[in-house]
Amino acid sequence: MIVVTAGNKYLDIDAYASCVAYVKLLKAKGEDAVFASSATPNSSVSSIVRKYDHMIRTDYVPTSSDEFIVLDVSNPQFIDKLVNQDKIVEIIDHHTGFESAWNKDGRTVQIEFIGSVATIILEKIIKEKQIDVLDRDLCKLLLAAVLDNTLNLKGSITTKRDLQAYETLKRIGCIDKSFEEEYFMSCQKEINDDVVGSIKKDVKIETVADLLPSIFGQLTLYDTKPIFDRKAEICEFFKEFNQPWILNVICIKDGKSYIISSEDAMANIQTLFNKKFNNDVLILSKYMLRKEIMKMAREKCAVKFEM
Repeated sequence: MIVVTAGNKYLDIDAYASCVAYVKLLKAKGEDAVFASSATPNSSVSSIVRKYDHMIRTDYVPTSSDEFIVLDVSNPQFIDKLVNQDKIVEIIDHHTGFESAWNKDGRTVQIEFIGSVATIILEKIIKEKQIDVLDRDLCKLLLAAVLDNTLNLKGSITTKRDLQAYETLKRIGCIDKSFEEEYFMSCQKEINDDVVGSIKKDVKIETVADLLPSIFGQLTLYDTKPIFDRKAEICEFFKEFNQPWILNVICIKDGKSYIISSEDAMANIQTLFNKKFNNDVLILSKYMLRKEIMKMAREKCAVKFEM
């Protein structure tokens, strides 16, 4: 059996859709494959896309003969705990930095800075001439992943390949533009219903660089009002970590990122962005994804160290 899986803490729509699509591709090629995960889907896997496919196995127990394909994560620390890492045969990720951990032992490794892993999976489906697996539901799943991970195609990490994937999925799935707002509003409703719960499902704990706290949350919203109405509740939740923290609130409507953090993290964050907090919020002129901010912090700290 080939077990396709992702990270150990949460599943975002990119991981979820990519795993679904890759299992369908493997089965179309005659492979015995399953999408298994012990992680919880976050708010980006909203009700509008959950209804399209329910092939995820949350109760799967791997056997000694199973092999693993890991998507949307390459840091060994964050791979799903059900994985025997010695039996990983393929890694596909768009978070760079851990290439050297996997470029050995004959594995297939594709780690590149691109908007969405879903774009890579779509390209594989087309390259391997298995386009018949792309029914309308799967196209919507993959399209949601591309939209979410590229911030509605306006994020700076959006590549020509992501734009091509967007057009291809719309054409094959006969999906009109109204799906975009429908998807983001569905995510917004999930977050509005449980703001703190949504943040809990998308907090990354990773030491990146001196200028960033290791506790790093992220939310993508169509409208930020629900967040700022409940800012005190959010800050109370992060206090549970008893460490400096940062929350990146991405607003699709405004085209901006709003950074909230603990007081003891503010000075370093101001240095990182060369901007100041105003009323405990630092506003970026354009939105940035967490992985972009982490990459920026690594690069800035590396330059400082070299100097």
